[in-house]
Amino acid sequence: MPKLNQVAEDRRSEQGVWLLLASLSVFFFSSCLLFAIYVLLRIAPQAGEVQPFYLPPLFLLTTVNMLAVSVLLHMAVGAIRRERRVDFARYLILAFILSIVFFVVQGAALSWLVSELMKPGASIRNLYGMTFFLVVVHALHVVGGVAGLTFLLFGLARGRYDHERYFPVRFCALYWHFLDIVWIIMLASFALAAYVSKAH
Repeated sequence: MPKLNQVAEDRRSEQGVWLLLASLSVFFFSSCLLFAIYVLLRIAPQAGEVQPFYLPPLFLLTTVNMLAVSVLLHMAVGAIRRERRVDFARYLILAFILSIVFFVVQGAALSWLVSELMKPGASIRNLYGMTFFLVVVHALHVVGGVAGLTFLLFGLARGRYDHERYFPVRFCALYWHFLDIVWIIMLASFALAAYVSKAH
């Protein structure tokens, strides 16, 4: 009977998770749409000269970093399903370390954006300000992912997870997968904006 209750509770929680991810999807889709409108207005012929827009090379490293966290969490889900507790702990700890590294690297990338924005003689019309804002918004959602990993580590220390009770691990993995997808779409939008700004 307790097992049936746990399954029912997990199903309810999973519905809540999908609702949360759907809401966040609408938010990020709207943000990307706003960015596209912003870019079009900036590069319109009547808007005047626009500062050439370049992406920080470190964005590539943060992309690899985020994908690595997602892969590790996916492996953690598989490990706890099979009761491979040592592997499960290893994957979680590595994912947490890489999630902290993300902020170090992304912080450096944001500093690069600010330095481009503040260059002496730079055109007032540029795409760096909006890009900076969207990257920060995404990073704030990554904070939620790190909080989830911290929660999992506390649960790991207390032995809360096994092959029947691992929904929080699945949720954290789904959330990071979602962050990956959003970041890749945002990065593609930034790259397209960079191409268009140079062509203009």
